[in-house]
Amino acid sequence: MKDSHDRPRPPLPSHDVSTDSAPGDPPTAEARPLRILLACNYDPANAATVCDHINAFARYSRHQVQVLSRVGEIFDGVKLDTFDVVVIHYSLFLAVEAFVGPRSRRALAAFKGAKAVFIQDEYRFVNATLDALEACGVDLVFTCLGPAEAERIYGGAPGLRTQQVLTGYVPQWLANYPPIPLSARRTMVGYRGRTYPAWHGEQGREKIRIGKLFKRDARRFGISTDIAWSERSRLYGRDWVKFIRDCQAVLAVESGASVFDFDGAVAARSESFATLIERPHPIPALARKPSYEMLRDRFFAGREDQIDIAQISPRVFEAIALRTLIIAYPGRYSGVMEPWRHYVPLDKDHGNMAQVATVLRDPEKIAEIITNAYAEIALNPAYGYGAMIALFDARVAETAVGKPRATFSDRSDARFRKAFPFTPVDNPHEVRPRGAVERLARAAVRRLGLADLARRALRFRSRA
Repeated sequence: MKDSHDRPRPPLPSHDVSTDSAPGDPPTAEARPLRILLACNYDPANAATVCDHINAFARYSRHQVQVLSRVGEIFDGVKLDTFDVVVIHYSLFLAVEAFVGPRSRRALAAFKGAKAVFIQDEYRFVNATLDALEACGVDLVFTCLGPAEAERIYGGAPGLRTQQVLTGYVPQWLANYPPIPLSARRTMVGYRGRTYPAWHGEQGREKIRIGKLFKRDARRFGISTDIAWSERSRLYGRDWVKFIRDCQAVLAVESGASVFDFDGAVAARSESFATLIERPHPIPALARKPSYEMLRDRFFAGREDQIDIAQISPRVFEAIALRTLIIAYPGRYSGVMEPWRHYVPLDKDHGNMAQVATVLRDPEKIAEIITNAYAEIALNPAYGYGAMIALFDARVAETAVGKPRATFSDRSDARFRKAFPFTPVDNPHEVRPRGAVERLARAAVRRLGLADLARRALRFRSRA
């Protein structure tokens, strides 16, 4: 049996910057904690894993992190020279002006301190991202790609360094939820998928195929399911947590896509063509859409699996933390999970469905696999956000060496906090999802440019 300390750990840098300075020596990058500006799009009512990721910087970093949650011209009114490091979070797309506007890109390019970017979904906006990284003078990219694949994508950018991280980590809060006895759970197998565009390739299709085929076969074996893949069936916040805890098992596949769309042409051509020849119908089942095979053969034949981006999904970590069994297609899962020890492997043709059904009727076997995964993954510090931030701290400290230091004062700090208030949600998994009326109201506020007015009204109300 493997102990938790034998589990693989995320890669660490080969060296760190010393925190000690001899008298008379010039100050090192660590003479004081770095002042870091983390630009992001923080929305607790959306996917909680994004908020978990952002929260981790303020919670675990040994540096001083200020969070700026904005979209568009994110740096308007911000004095970047009061920071040592500027970080663009993956909840913003540096390559897309709607997320990071032209003025903000110019401000980032002019900033003389260290610059880092977290990137996910690296299969899209590839060339635009590379252009933006170069134009803004970014020093360091935190990527989900392994070293060899990262070299293929980012190796041509002069002076740009990369560091691999996972797409997500074990949320501390979820690991503290008490488990529900298997016999008290209402559903044997649950799943929430999402239909991805055809150009994502076979890896995108697996996210729906596993749900469709399992739901079809479950009836033969008397397995109760709650499986859906429409957008309106998506679950967030406490609804998602409740769903996972009420299932004995959930389905999973590796995250990512099979096609790297470097210039955006594959997405633009295939989606345009598919929309133009679609034949809508009031009854969705009777609508006529072009087949995946047609779109593949026309627009991305031979382009799948050229870059390996398959990763473990944050949702896998969430299920493990909540002590729910994982039934998954075989894969590497970033070296985190082992089949039959941490999850039940389901053949991609579902040919071993009878074997999976046998496991689902064996509470002791389910409990054994869940316990292994919880003890060796959920409770393993290597897969917690603290490990990610320790890696982040080390790499940004290296990057800041030799860069100009920030000029700041307590007054400038106070001005920033007043101008850009940020209140983190300790456990975004407990946030109640927005209703339809609230979603429409928020969209109207954004469209009419009333966000600042709304924030002032809320501050006035809180003082009243």
